[in-house]
Amino acid sequence: MDFLHHHICPRNCYDSCSILSTTRNGRLVSIEGNPVQDYTRGKLCSKVMDEVQKVYSPHRVKYPLRQRKRYSGQWERISWEEALDTISQQILSIKENYGTTLPIAHNKYSGNFGVMHNALEAFMTGLGPTTRAVGSPCWSAGVDAQAFDFGAFFCSDPLDMEQAKLIWIWGANPAWNAVHQMPIIFRAMDKGAKVVCFDTHFTATAARVDQFVQVNPGTDGMLALGMAKILVDHHLLDPSLSEYSLGHKEFIDYLNREIDLKECSRITGVTLSTLEELALEYGAIKPACIWVGFGLQRYANGGQNLRAIDALGALTGNIGCPGGGVQYGQMETWRFSGPLSHARCGHPEDRNLDINQFPVLALEAEPPVKMLWLAGRNPLQQDGNQAQWQKFLEGLDLVVVSDLFQTRTTLAADLVLPVTTHYEHWDLNASYWHYYVGINEPAIEPVGEAHSDLQIAWDLSKRLNQLSSGSSAFPTGGSEKEVVLQALGTEMLEMLDLKSPEELLKGPLRVSFPATAWQERKFRTPSGKYEFYSEKAREQGLPALPVCRLPRKPHLEAPLRLLTPHHGSGLNSQSYRLDTEGSTAENKPPLLARLNPGTAGMYALKSGDRAVLWNHGGTLPVTIEIEQGIAAGVVIIYQENLSDIKAPHPNLLNLGALTDMGNYATGAYGLALNDTFVGIRKA
Repeated sequence: MDFLHHHICPRNCYDSCSILSTTRNGRLVSIEGNPVQDYTRGKLCSKVMDEVQKVYSPHRVKYPLRQRKRYSGQWERISWEEALDTISQQILSIKENYGTTLPIAHNKYSGNFGVMHNALEAFMTGLGPTTRAVGSPCWSAGVDAQAFDFGAFFCSDPLDMEQAKLIWIWGANPAWNAVHQMPIIFRAMDKGAKVVCFDTHFTATAARVDQFVQVNPGTDGMLALGMAKILVDHHLLDPSLSEYSLGHKEFIDYLNREIDLKECSRITGVTLSTLEELALEYGAIKPACIWVGFGLQRYANGGQNLRAIDALGALTGNIGCPGGGVQYGQMETWRFSGPLSHARCGHPEDRNLDINQFPVLALEAEPPVKMLWLAGRNPLQQDGNQAQWQKFLEGLDLVVVSDLFQTRTTLAADLVLPVTTHYEHWDLNASYWHYYVGINEPAIEPVGEAHSDLQIAWDLSKRLNQLSSGSSAFPTGGSEKEVVLQALGTEMLEMLDLKSPEELLKGPLRVSFPATAWQERKFRTPSGKYEFYSEKAREQGLPALPVCRLPRKPHLEAPLRLLTPHHGSGLNSQSYRLDTEGSTAENKPPLLARLNPGTAGMYALKSGDRAVLWNHGGTLPVTIEIEQGIAAGVVIIYQENLSDIKAPHPNLLNLGALTDMGNYATGAYGLALNDTFVGIRKA
């Protein structure tokens, strides 16, 4: 007999798809989209189409493993009792030797979203103060920018975009990375909306819209300021601007005084005629929506880029207008409660280290970090500062990684713990884009001896207290389902218009927010207005106004800018294609490095040539692919699955440059991934 089960995709993705799975005789047999969810509408993306194969993959970690020597690959299966004993003894030894639990570090991010994935953080809090990774490598600068401008990080319901008459997709590639937004954009186009794509290279999205505007990398803020000046010069400002904004006069004075349109055109690579055409169109057409992707804030000037774009929406009155606004993301649907709520997982005396400088700061820490637990992370492939990571790991007494598969990071682990997929545990999840919230229910029993994060935390707390009474204040058991239901506190139930948490078990629901963000133009800034002039920004040592800050420039030794956008078939270093058994660095071609013909010609390179990218971080073998739609001086390598976890990867070249913002809202500056510069030579 077949049974249906509800799931929410936990990947770090705009769409957070609602999924239905079918089981037969206790085995997962198929998955499909849930048609009752109005955003994803029963459709799924390519990243989940092999989920059944993934769950039952022979390569999956199914049992606790111990490595005899780091990087040796000599793994032995151990029992959960042995694993829990090893970890517990290490925790107690650290506590005895240092008189504190601060040398215990937990470094986790967004390999999987969901309330249940906060269990290990809550467990750490039950030990006492520990060392934590804080901040984000993804969106920090942009979150700060919108917090300064609006007072909070919030966007309209993505379905609202269908009402727009003009849509600017700026630095986003939804045709690959947010596929459920494309039908909404197409419906707007069918109603007569014009859609313009701004990007550094010709993307799959650019190929599907009305106009493509190529922008030199990191100059997006300058482009926005130039268009803002044109709006001012042509008196295309919202008549009620003074009623809902603060500092607009100072901003206009800055534009008149400092922004030269010819210089703007030269720096951005956008012609004067196009610059004027775009600005006048944006000033004349309402509602006009700007969707800002995460890429354009991953520069050293990333926060200023987004503040300048926000200003366009405010100047023209598109902020708060149905179908209009500047959309970036939101966390308003994440107001969960209970012990696993992320807001309640920290200890007041924790030592918080910037996630993007974690190994550098950990090496300087006193007392020293001696034990590291990594979850939802693959920093030895996804982080910068790779040399510092290696040095940091060498000094640790115990490295624990919990994951589904072996990764580059597990090569450095002493213990690898098998964890459940979202088909094997309860969870509660929401999107950072759309407004739906849903409960994820288990469809099958855990494969092998995989445990959920919560089960691991319960078992470890129990073992610690058996060895030394009172060592852990975290619970030692319970019901996963009850923990999930408790996370739907009073505020969330009101947002979902529910009387009891159990009602959400029937399927995902949309929170009762208005479809348009800031529709009443009541902002959460100190002034209650949209703030062109932000005192909060000034207090952070930043310009109070959105001003021009140009991106970092390459230097003679490394003259090319390396960009590493997501591919449509994968996400960061997560592996989705499981049919690569036997593939090695020797028999798989190197990663494709894409250049435009002019840049390739400067190095006498042609498509198919083998070459090497290099900088002070290391070297990366690549195969050259020549494409017309890439800016001069730029190399693009799409993030893709590396079937050989020992193969060289692009982040070897990432030296850990930081963005200008991020410290205010997320607790640490962002990672300026797009300020990675390389040299190139023919192999």
